[in-house]
Amino acid sequence: MPNQTVGLEPDRRKELEENKKYIETEGLDKLVDFTENLDLKIGVFDNASGDLNVSYPPEASDLVRLHKLIRKRKCFTVLEFGLGYSTLIMADALSKNKKEWEALDPVPEVRNRFMFQIFSVDASAEWIDVVKKRVPSALADRINISQSDVKIGTHNGQICSFYEKLPDIVADFIYLDAPHPKDVKGDINGLSFKCDERTVMSGDLLLMEPTFLPGTLVLVDGRSNNARFLQRNFTRDYKIDWNKKEDVTTFELDEERLGYLNVLGSDFL
Repeated sequence: MPNQTVGLEPDRRKELEENKKYIETEGLDKLVDFTENLDLKIGVFDNASGDLNVSYPPEASDLVRLHKLIRKRKCFTVLEFGLGYSTLIMADALSKNKKEWEALDPVPEVRNRFMFQIFSVDASAEWIDVVKKRVPSALADRINISQSDVKIGTHNGQICSFYEKLPDIVADFIYLDAPHPKDVKGDINGLSFKCDERTVMSGDLLLMEPTFLPGTLVLVDGRSNNARFLQRNFTRDYKIDWNKKEDVTTFELDEERLGYLNVLGSDFL
């Protein structure tokens, strides 16, 4: 019998109630309308097909998780594959990290030109325009959004996808929630990501893995098959955790720090 604990549509009202105190305390309800399309029912092919013609409802537990992680780890720089409500929430966390960092006496020297910035990349110029209109002026200087096409490729003979142009940064927190499979162009031997039954398989992190700083945290939202693909193909040592109930996988690079300039915000906890 199939495992019924995975793949069930979230109870958004329950999640919102459970996270309401944190949302209100942190002022996240001023950034996101958590009641938007709250009771929307999504069919098994709606998201995969790309035909969903309304905004995907914000999921309180996912957004609060991101905010808490970035605040707890005192992250400096975020790379986000995709964008949306999460972009605003993570930018808010970075803004609060910045205020605390600047209150340190003395402020430590760190080799990072992109302190407290989020870089979000997505294939859809139309969706980018929608999200840009949601960005409040107070967070505009925290957010960097870029558009890039995505093409099918291979890693070790296995099909996956790659963005053509990525932000040229080294992030200490990476959020993998894109691309949408229908955004991936091309096919290999007739295989493509236009097939609704084929799970998305991003390979971008494998390209940049050699330059990850020890302590870097990657969060894969859903996309469990992609997370397992990364686990099989990453070559460095990670602490890996799969939250089966919420279908979230994290990879934390578990290696000795490189030197006193190559540090992360979590080194100053």
